[in-house]
Amino acid sequence: MFLYRFEATIESRIVPIVILANDDEKAFKLVDTELEKFYVKKPDVKELLMYEKKKVSQSGGFVLDLEVLSKR
Repeated sequence: MFLYRFEATIESRIVPIVILANDDEKAFKLVDTELEKFYVKKPDVKELLMYEKKKVSQSGGFVLDLEVLSKR
């Protein structure tokens, strides 16, 4: 299993998304699924970038400092 960190550009915002999946293809599909569940209707994603991918055995994580991420 892998832990993925994505950033989606929605309108003028950067939205961090964290996904746990077996492979890249499944991860990208899960991003769409999770966006649709969160917003009820899938928003118009202008850009989707995979920033990190970590192999997870028993534990793992990402730090999401929105102030730092917004300066990219």
